[in-house]
Amino acid sequence: MNLGLVHPYIYHLNTFILVMFLLGWLGSFLKSNTVILNISLIIIYYLGVVGASILSSIIIIFLFSAGYLLNLDLFFSLLMIGVYVYLAKIFTTMFDEIFIVAGIKNLLILKLPIIAITTPFIISFIIIYSLFYGEKIYKLSPYCKNTNDPKIKICKYSNGTYTGEMKAFRKHGQGKSVYNSGKTYSGEWKASKRVD
Repeated sequence: MNLGLVHPYIYHLNTFILVMFLLGWLGSFLKSNTVILNISLIIIYYLGVVGASILSSIIIIFLFSAGYLLNLDLFFSLLMIGVYVYLAKIFTTMFDEIFIVAGIKNLLILKLPIIAITTPFIISFIIIYSLFYGEKIYKLSPYCKNTNDPKIKICKYSNGTYTGEMKAFRKHGQGKSVYNSGKTYSGEWKASKRVD
């Protein structure tokens, strides 16, 4: 995933998740154990869980569509999935504490936090899979577009335009770059690097 080419909304989603995570983390240091604080923290963590579930769905669909590439973007993607798991764990732990204090033993009510966490992930995964799986993944980028040939993409970079084969928003395979300076390179690419 070349993060420079994805839609800016994904950056906003990342920022939202990190803000929710930091607000919850900072709120957990407050010594005041009031109902309002606990409800606020539950809402903050749940919003973070929903955002992270949507982002995790995008990441998983992207990895399936583009193939497994070991790089910094993959590390970042896995880190965001880890944030989702962490936020989900904190969310369920907070509910467990409330259930213990309230003396709730109803099995269905005890499962509500898990249902609340998995439902947005499942729904967002199904929606994102249907909209962006495979070659449709390039719809996520305002800089790249598909052509009539499913192997060929056209991407506009800050330093020029690339037309050719891609994998995970990276130049990969046969393609041609026309740089703003007027220089061109036509040939084979691997992980956005020229193969000379």
